[in-house]
Amino acid sequence: MKLVRATVDGRQRIVRVLRPGDVIGLEALVTGRYDSEAVAMVDVSVCRIPLSVIHQLSAYSPRLHLRLMQKWQQALKDADDWLAELNFGSARQRVASLALKMRDPEQSQFTAFFARDDMGAMLDLKLETVSREISGLIRDGALKSCDKQGRRYEILDEKMLLA
Repeated sequence: MKLVRATVDGRQRIVRVLRPGDVIGLEALVTGRYDSEAVAMVDVSVCRIPLSVIHQLSAYSPRLHLRLMQKWQQALKDADDWLAELNFGSARQRVASLALKMRDPEQSQFTAFFARDDMGAMLDLKLETVSREISGLIRDGALKSCDKQGRRYEILDEKMLLA
């Protein structure tokens, strides 16, 4: 899933990408509303916990409540890290950082991208710039395309992506 917010000028900006096990909607605990729109990019299953249940957990199941709080804290840290890593540096560095962040957790030599316009919205780059930088990483030998859709890549030179 992707979390999307509209900028002041009306553009859509992806603020975070969620993976299995991630938690969203923490802001609703305090504000009663959500700050971002959650959009599924593939088929997903979600577990929705009503606010009333969350509020009751602290009294009836402190251990579970503590575990949820720890999970939510980790989600906030991940969001901060995400923004810090992907919104700084040259266009090449941002695309390379995204390649490393989107690694397959079970096969770390592979990474997955989404649509170029989504990547642009995430990295604050134009679609053409994203395409040009991915092509450059392939040409320079850092990545190798594994499908015709341009979504799955093999990481050939991690050091080049880290540079």
